[in-house]
This record gives sequence, C-alpha cells and structure tokens, in this order.
Amino acid sequence: MKMRTHCFIAATLVLLVSCEPKKNEETTVSNPPGIISLSNAQLHNIATDTAKTVKADEDLTLTGKISFDESKVGKVYPLVGGNVIRVNVSLGDQVRKGQLLATIRSTDISDLQSQYSVALNNQAVAKKNLDIAQELYNTNVNSETQLLASKNEYSRTQSESNRLLQALAVYGASTSNADGLYNVYAPIDGYVVEKNVNEEMEIRSDNGTNIFTVSSLNTVWVLADVYESDLAKINVGDEVEVTTLAYEGKIFKGKIGLVGNLLDPDTKTMKIRIEMDNPDALLKPGMFAVVKVHIGTPEVVIAVPSSSVLFDNNKTYVMVRKTTNLFEKRLVVTGANAGKKTFIKSGLQNGDIVITEGSLLAANNTN
Repeated sequence: MKMRTHCFIAATLVLLVSCEPKKNEETTVSNPPGIISLSNAQLHNIATDTAKTVKADEDLTLTGKISFDESKVGKVYPLVGGNVIRVNVSLGDQVRKGQLLATIRSTDISDLQSQYSVALNNQAVAKKNLDIAQELYNTNVNSETQLLASKNEYSRTQSESNRLLQALAVYGASTSNADGLYNVYAPIDGYVVEKNVNEEMEIRSDNGTNIFTVSSLNTVWVLADVYESDLAKINVGDEVEVTTLAYEGKIFKGKIGLVGNLLDPDTKTMKIRIEMDNPDALLKPGMFAVVKVHIGTPEVVIAVPSSSVLFDNNKTYVMVRKTTNLFEKRLVVTGANAGKKTFIKSGLQNGDIVITEGSLLAANNTN
C-alpha cells in the first residue's frame, strides 16, 4: 500500500513539473499585418514629413517648338525669272523695311524698261501734238473734234506710261535706264530667318519657292502638342513657362493664344499656340521647347513629398507613423504629381506623419 502511494505522488510531481511554463523561453509578440516596429537605430536611417492640406495646383508638361509669329512674317517670292547677280544679306541678319536684299538680272525687266522708254517717247510726241492742236483750235484752224482726238491720244500714252512705271516700281527696277535689274527689298523690319538664294543662281519665272523670309522676332509662337486626355485641362489665356536647351535655367513666360480644332489621328495630339514676348530675340524659330502649363483648381487636397509614395503590385502606399516606433503601410489613392509633391485623394489625413526617406526599407519589413 505504501508503495502505491509513493508511486502516485511521484507521478503527480512529474505532471506538475511538465505543465509549468519554461522560464528561460522568450515570448514573441507579432505586429498586426501592415505594421512595422523600428528600432531606435533604424529610426536614425529614416526621414519624415507631415501630410498637409493644400490647393491642388497642377503643372502639365508639354513639348513644342519655337516658330515665327505668322502675323509678323514677310515672305519674299521672285516676281520674275533671271540670274542672281548679288545677295546683300546673310541668314540671321537684321534688316529694315525697304532694305535691298538681292539683285536679279532679268530679260523680263529689260523688256519692261524698253517698253517704258518707248511709252515716254510716245507720250512726249502726243503732248506736242496736243499743244499744236490746241493752238490751231484757238486760231479756228482745227475743229473741236480734232482737238479732242489729240487729247485722247495724249491721255492714252500717259496711261500707258503710268502703267509701266507702276510695274517697274513693283519690281524695284530702274526707270532711267534699261539695265534689266530686279531689286528685291525687305517687306518688313525684322531678321532674315530663311534664305533660299545665292549669287549666280538661275531663277525660273514659274518658281513658287520663296527666296527670303523676314520675320520680326519681338514676338514668337511656341507650337506644342497636347494629348487628347489632357485637352480638358487647358484653356486659352492659361499662363505657361517655357524653357529651352539653349538657355538652361532661364524661364520665358507666355500665354496660350489658340487651342486647335483638329486632332492628329496618328499621335492623338492637338496643337496649341503659345504667344511669347521676345524683346531680346533670344528665342529663335526651330528651337526645341519644354512648356509647363500652370493649371489651378479650387480643389483642396492632401499633399505629401513624392519621395514618400511607394508602388507595389499596381497599388500605391505610404508609410504612416502610428507611434514613436510603429509605422503602418497604408494604401492610398494618388492624384496629380506636381514636381516634388504628390496629391493624395484618399487614405491620408492632414497632419499624418509619413516616411520620406527609407520608406522602401521599412515597407519590406511589414507583415
């Protein structure tokens, strides 16, 4: 009986000992999904910022090209054929209205000058005949009919002389000698921005290509492409900032003057025209331009530094501080990206603390 009692007590002690928790084993506490706990050392490797309520200003970036202000362009076409004997300007030269650009020797001009010389002689003869007829009429020798005939002849020769004189003036040709020279003059003040003629070049009378283009560069146009999806964001009168490769860091300001009506079927873009003041003539036609259209809306949204936004499996996240050491990987819906800040449509509140540097490392440690 005693033996049985001893065995029961021993078995009970073994059972009690096995049921006691092991004092040397550590108890681990796991964080909820999406929550990370950072050590003090890890906290030194991150930077944070505060989500703030701001007005949703957006910059739309476009590409374009500097072009002439078509309302201040003069294209010069050869009015006659001939041989170019002299070109007085080079590409890029500044010229004044009426300045001689080139001289062309033309048989057409020579013929006009010869016709004008003959017309002047005919007019002189008709004037003498009219004077004689008037004198004879005054002495009752000629009839009034004869006097009127002389007047009509003089008037006809005078009209022919004036017609040829005006034609020679259009061509800039001499009226005093038959040199056959056609002078090409600048139609407006500006710069020679196109030059398609050289000395000794033969020009056909049916040539349809302009030989010079003179443009005032006090104002220029920027022609930019806007994607179909962005058309609703822009309006005539919107202010823009233009930068070029030639002048790094320099910003030129202008306004949208025209939004096109035809969509390019291949690129799905539409042209807009930006009107720019260019008093120093720094902007030259043909330059590549980057255009930023400032779009302002009254909408108030949450903004965070763009560096705080993470992308994972086609979703957008931000690491938000819960306590000193705890951070939450929070799903957010983003809006426009305006340079160094990103607008948040939902998922954050004003005043939330977000990780801006080291957020990717923190996110990789979440459950």
